[in-house]
Amino acid sequence: MVTKFAELGSMSHEEKLTLLAALLESATGPAPGTGRSPDLPPAAPPARRPAENPLAGVRFELLGPLVIRYDGVDIAPSAPKLRLVLSALLFNANQPVGASVLVRELWSSGAPRTAHATLQTYMFKVRKLFRGVLGGSVEDVAREVLLTCSGGYTLRVDPKQLDIFEFDDLVTAGTAAMRAGDYEQAGAHLRRSLALWRGNVVHQGQWGPQLRAQAARLEERRFYAYMTRIDADLCLGRHRETTSELASLVVEHPLHESAHAMLMLALHRSGRTPAALEVYRRFRRRMLGELGIEPSERIQAMHLALLSTEPLLTDLSLTSDMLLDRLVGRARAASSSTVTG
Repeated sequence: MVTKFAELGSMSHEEKLTLLAALLESATGPAPGTGRSPDLPPAAPPARRPAENPLAGVRFELLGPLVIRYDGVDIAPSAPKLRLVLSALLFNANQPVGASVLVRELWSSGAPRTAHATLQTYMFKVRKLFRGVLGGSVEDVAREVLLTCSGGYTLRVDPKQLDIFEFDDLVTAGTAAMRAGDYEQAGAHLRRSLALWRGNVVHQGQWGPQLRAQAARLEERRFYAYMTRIDADLCLGRHRETTSELASLVVEHPLHESAHAMLMLALHRSGRTPAALEVYRRFRRRMLGELGIEPSERIQAMHLALLSTEPLLTDLSLTSDMLLDRLVGRARAASSSTVTG
């Protein structure tokens, strides 16, 4: 180790950080019952076989409050700043995250002068957290899990261990199945994706701009998965089962046209066409009253189809988007023939 203070001046930044980590390690003292004198150098950690995934057995969950499960126990730290650092690294797993980005996430525009030094302390604490899983040293974690890269850090995680990756994969698979017309498989994938959520993406403190954007993207994709799963159920003839869900959706999202169109379709297929027409009337009044505009051409086409009991409304092979597009095409064709006639 360094024997003279003068030697510190010739050390690189990384060498100083390594020295600090070693000093913090030795300051913790010997393990109870080892009998090792504090004057002796610490014992070398047991030899470890290199592993492709050192954190095997750990589950990372961001779809709700941050959870890090190991042996069935949540080992995520309680300190808000540490949780925020871990969330930022996990949202960008396997990609470098700049130190300046992390400082902005932690303190927004009010970062103290010691922000970068404090961030290094947080990183040391995160590495100590993972050291308990690895069974080695902080240096092992820095080499295999939480790497220091140029200007920042990279957290290595197997995508199968992180719920946001699993969620995205399932939604993508469900979307592909919808496009292929396999509505049963689509519904299964999307139900699994939605079951991963334990609540809203939340944090105890104030998130920075990048984390807020990441959370908003996930919530929007969650809503898409929910709507697409209902659409798959409509294609499978489960219109009565979806009516209550859609009725709740239009209350929560009073200006969402697709939700209203799907509710109108579900009510019509359940033999409740007058109720479907009433949904349109209420929606039109709200659009005019709050936005001063008429509903879109698509939902107007749905309204006309309900009035004329258009046979296309009973075609279960069509998703709601496909159905609305066809209804718009027919409405335009009918309008054109009326003008030319």
